[in-house]
Amino acid sequence: MTEAVSKQRKVSRKTQARSLERRSTILTVARELLEENAINELSLYQVAEKAGMPPSSVYHFFPKVDAILEALLEDIFSDFEVILDQPLDESAIHHWTDIMRQLQVRYVSYYRQHKYVRDLILGQYTPGSLLHADYQHDDVLGCRIRKCHEAYYQLPPLPAGFNIFAIALQIADKVYSISHQEHGNITDVMAREGGNAALAYLGEYLPRLLINPDIREDRLLTHRSINNTTWSA
Repeated sequence: MTEAVSKQRKVSRKTQARSLERRSTILTVARELLEENAINELSLYQVAEKAGMPPSSVYHFFPKVDAILEALLEDIFSDFEVILDQPLDESAIHHWTDIMRQLQVRYVSYYRQHKYVRDLILGQYTPGSLLHADYQHDDVLGCRIRKCHEAYYQLPPLPAGFNIFAIALQIADKVYSISHQEHGNITDVMAREGGNAALAYLGEYLPRLLINPDIREDRLLTHRSINNTTWSA
């Protein structure tokens, strides 16, 4: 490798690192602005001013506000995946509904911590393209949540034409959305109601009793008793 080529590669790496840093700064600033303002108030000039860079630099990475919102949404989806990757508390799983309740507690906590996330996912002024992306990602999460259930229980045959776990997520989000729009966040009451609504829907396809193949025969009667008494849909 010649010295000229080596220098050129070093310059290229520095340029790429600087570009990634600027892009990250833009998204960080956008999050901060959305924590204080509504989605429809965000502008490229506003982001540029707060980031301390010329508008042309922001425009280079994100030619319109929707492009910033799409990038933020992708980051949110990554956070959703990380939340789902966290191990479940197996000692608290006595019924299939316990799996969904544990996951919903996590997602509600995440929503509550970030106004911009609630605005993007639950807000009434979210652009249609972002809503479509959210629905698509719900399907991805739904497939993973189904696998979470299959790791503990033998599921019955489920509809092939749609993902019941994805729809359950969307049902819960609809209830959370009502709370966000009325109260600015997800209240304890609406967090519970969102979970109940999702579980009531899933209860149309999952029976009260699902067998865990790893449970020993001498514990099966106790397990059945717990299953029958904790179901409230």
